[in-house]
Amino acid sequence: MTEAPDEKIEVRPIPNKRELFMAFLKIGVSAFGGALPWVHRIIVEERRWLHERDFNEILTVCQAVPGPNVVNTSVFIGARFRGIAGALAAFAGLIGGPLVLLLVLNELYQHFSHIAQVKSALKGMSVVATAYFVAMALKMAKPFRKNALAVLLCVAAACLSAFLHWHMAFVLLACGAIGVALSKAGKL
Repeated sequence: MTEAPDEKIEVRPIPNKRELFMAFLKIGVSAFGGALPWVHRIIVEERRWLHERDFNEILTVCQAVPGPNVVNTSVFIGARFRGIAGALAAFAGLIGGPLVLLLVLNELYQHFSHIAQVKSALKGMSVVATAYFVAMALKMAKPFRKNALAVLLCVAAACLSAFLHWHMAFVLLACGAIGVALSKAGKL
């Protein structure tokens, strides 16, 4: 994976398995409403283990395979730095804390889900979760904002998905092929 020539952020040394576990544990227990913005914040901005472009490329690969994007991303990042053991450490960190919390919350929800205030709270939280996805999209788009063809391709992919209800695999195939062609031609 290549880094953008104008990137000035220095990447820190390769994390060990414990650091991977702890970073993804922090992500797992902090990621209310969506974990990908937290993965970006901790791995790219705080720990500086990856450059922006590397993160975007990893996320692109992880979106192209079945499974939850954040789980795929944690496994990919862990494996990149420490092989299978790193993948397992990142996965365990990401899933461990939230699993315990989810089991407790499930029990509470089963007992209190009929209460109007609980329903209202969940509705309000869904709005905030949507904001996290929008924030992540804006961060990912940063390297491409000055390229009109890249912006057009992003908008086309979003429209195919949101309005025409294309399956993600077909959006990736169609728009991805165009993106590859534009990139090879030096236009992205």
